Amino acid sequence: MKRTLVSATVVGAAIVLLAPAAAHAELVADWRMDEPANATTMRDSSPEANNGSITSVVTGRPGLVSGFAYDFNGTTSFVSVPDDSSLDPGSANITLSATVRVAVTTMPDDSMDLVRKGVTTTSGGDWKMEIKRASDPTVGKLLCVFKGGTKVAVQRSAGVDLVDGRVHRVQCIKTATQVKAVVDGRTFTTTKSAGSISNNQPVVLGSKVAGDDVLQGTLDQVSVNIG
Repeated sequence: MKRTLVSATVVGAAIVLLAPAAAHAELVADWRMDEPANATTMRDSSPEANNGSITSVVTGRPGLVSGFAYDFNGTTSFVSVPDDSSLDPGSANITLSATVRVAVTTMPDDSMDLVRKGVTTTSGGDWKMEIKRASDPTVGKLLCVFKGGTKVAVQRSAGVDLVDGRVHRVQCIKTATQVKAVVDGRTFTTTKSAGSISNNQPVVLGSKVAGDDVLQGTLDQVSVNIG
């Protein structure tokens, strides 16, 4: 059970109750991707230790921020993190963050997944961060999707092209009333409730499922904050 802390102070002979302390987001996954070449396990630096299994990913590549990063090949690469309740936001806020550089100038598929938990048909809802191809296949934009178990998916696209060979910091944020897509500090917002999300699926980085919607590029410093 979560407890709300209420502090008090004494003013003269009276006890004054102060407002409850504000809740803070909890870091439930911190995948820094600093593993060396030929690593088979992605380590989570958060207290939750949500480690993942690496498949067909080149590790030990020069980092986009610092240290190392992962290269995904566009066909068979992915990382799978086993289901854990710490990765289900329920009705709480959730923020997905990543640093990415796309290696192609034309997207071969309709999307490249960065990180997701569940798919459209998953019971209990799903969340995902992906690069969605525009009508012009040389343009791909961040798409954030959050779908509660009893809700229609809430989507928000960011009006920034990511298929440009540059390094971009991206975020997908769900609050009680909004979904936000953020690219390099620019924020695009949809005001709508996505509902409560909780499922029994693994988190997958770099693809939708094995061989589908696979990232062709470099991914670094992916994190999940809830609360």
